[in-house]
Amino acid sequence: MPERDFESIYENYSRLVYWAAYRVLSEKEAAEDVTQNVFISVLKNMDTVAKLPDAQLKGWLYRVAVNAAVDHKRRSGKEVLSDEPVGAEVADTGTTPEEDVLASDTRAAVREALASVDDIYREPLTMYYFSDMSVSEIAEALELSEGTVKSRMSRGRKLMAQHLRAKGIVYE
Repeated sequence: MPERDFESIYENYSRLVYWAAYRVLSEKEAAEDVTQNVFISVLKNMDTVAKLPDAQLKGWLYRVAVNAAVDHKRRSGKEVLSDEPVGAEVADTGTTPEEDVLASDTRAAVREALASVDDIYREPLTMYYFSDMSVSEIAEALELSEGTVKSRMSRGRKLMAQHLRAKGIVYE
């Protein structure tokens, strides 16, 4: 496997790092700070990091991001929710204000449902949907079997659906 440069690592994995941090912090600016700190660590350890296989690099970055986010949360002691992912900009989407409000409400309801499930279910769902990790990559990062990851994701989805139905939002 050829060695990677910092730019390619950042380009390929910054989203994974951001969403791992955001899952812990639920705050845009704090997740951005953690992402920046993780990539400073990458830069400092470039000799080792550049030689890691893709799956191992993803797992390492994810774990470093989660640990850094937990440390940040412990130091700051506050939690603020944000609707906007990193780099979000206001754009003309061609939708009406009513459609925008409904979409925002739906996103908020899904975030609330995700927050309502235990960490053992939330973590693999977040890694899969927000960090674009495969089941095998999640299994390696969490040191679980693929079957366990699939089971937790399935159970987490069911719990989220129950939460959404209880709030009057029906997804089939």
